[in-house]
Amino acid sequence: MSLAERRDAIKAKLEKAKKGHRSTRVLQREYEILTAGILAEKRLAEKAKSKMQLETFQPCHIARPDLWDTFCRLQGRPNVPSENWTTWDVTMFLVKKLLEASQTPSGTPRLPN
Repeated sequence: MSLAERRDAIKAKLEKAKKGHRSTRVLQREYEILTAGILAEKRLAEKAKSKMQLETFQPCHIARPDLWDTFCRLQGRPNVPSENWTTWDVTMFLVKKLLEASQTPSGTPRLPN
């Protein structure tokens, strides 16, 4: 069960307790903790997205060394840093090659050499 689902369940219990004039302190506290957890998850997701956006136009060998290594091996080129190939360039190049390979006459995708 996700945090949001747990929070919704606690909220329903909290509303039921309020209608029945029962103590809501424990439920209210749990609801606040779950709300804080959801906000923290959202913040982490935004931070990861922001980091990914920053990496996009940095040289690939710096921002994503694993991707750069794969690109170099697929292209048969030495794994030497290049300021010209950004993460975006490498990603788009590989996507283009995969699309071209999937449209080969034999119908079987071939990875570029």
